[in-house]
Amino acid sequence: MKGQFQCSARLQISVSAAKLWDIADDITLIPQYHPEVGKVDLISGQSKRAVGVKYQCSILEGRKGTCIEEIVEYIPFQKIATAMPEDSWGIGKMLTDFIVETILHPIDDNSCVLQFDAYYNPVGLRNKLLNTLWLRRVFRKRCLAVMEGIKRLAESR
Repeated sequence: MKGQFQCSARLQISVSAAKLWDIADDITLIPQYHPEVGKVDLISGQSKRAVGVKYQCSILEGRKGTCIEEIVEYIPFQKIATAMPEDSWGIGKMLTDFIVETILHPIDDNSCVLQFDAYYNPVGLRNKLLNTLWLRRVFRKRCLAVMEGIKRLAESR
């Protein structure tokens, strides 16, 4: 189940939608564009995204830990919805029904807009307050950092 809408981030990228989709679709590329993920383990044994595919992202430096992500919706060349059913930091106890939708908006043959929408439900009054004052901004900033990494990778290929 998808939580409440919390934040959105958009970034225009100067590559074709097909090229950008190839990067977003390939799970093994995550460490090349995500500023914190150092390693990805393919739990489902698949390197391409599809509904039901699970993988584990590992943060190897700083706030070390892991999260398991699962593809819950997949519309080729349009949208990927990714849930985070498990993590080692306790995010799942603070926020339930966490899903990030990756949406691709082609502009022309050589540019498109990448959009991330985050959905979750804060648990308890404390986390609702933290979400209002701080968490939404943190998630949006992290989304933009990941998107900038995708942009650098896509435009350098």
